[in-house]
Amino acid sequence: MKAIISAMITCAVIFGLSAGATQFLLKQPPADPESVETAPSSEAISAELPQDDAVPVSFRPDNDVSVEAVLQMSDSIKRMEQELAEREQRVKRDEMRVKLIFDDLATEQDELRAFSEGIDSKLDLLSRMTEELKSTLADVEQQKADLAKLTKKAETKNVDPVSTVDTQADEVKGWFEGLQPEQAAEYLREFSNNGKLSFAASLLQKMPD
Repeated sequence: MKAIISAMITCAVIFGLSAGATQFLLKQPPADPESVETAPSSEAISAELPQDDAVPVSFRPDNDVSVEAVLQMSDSIKRMEQELAEREQRVKRDEMRVKLIFDDLATEQDELRAFSEGIDSKLDLLSRMTEELKSTLADVEQQKADLAKLTKKAETKNVDPVSTVDTQADEVKGWFEGLQPEQAAEYLREFSNNGKLSFAASLLQKMPD
């Protein structure tokens, strides 16, 4: 920034000096012909000077720059410096706003990341609970099936033995009727000895007189 201001000041001063010199030369009256004729030429002057001595070269304006021009340049430079300072302040404010925007975006990204992680954790928990519930339901179904089997078995065991004996007697009745009386009596005795007294009695009752 300082280098830019210094360069602008230097350019402005050189421009002012050049303008002043040009204006002075334009206002200067034409030279007297006689003086021009009698004036020694540059070649003669250079011939008179020693060859070993270097001639100093410098530019000096014939008249000084006016105070008003200097003040105008100073005011212009001050305005430029003020504009540059204001522009620099605006740039700093813009940079600050951009930084705040990026900070807000970073904060929002962190919040969204935390929220997403919370959702993922809840989804995992829900998935585990679902699997546990499925396993529990499968256990309940298995227990229901086992209970149904036990109930059916208990019902089978609780059948009336009298009706079972009568059914068995009806199934062998036709076969028993075809036996001789001695054979039928022998079978009844074997049934009684083997603990099937109820079956023998039911079968005997079903026999015709």
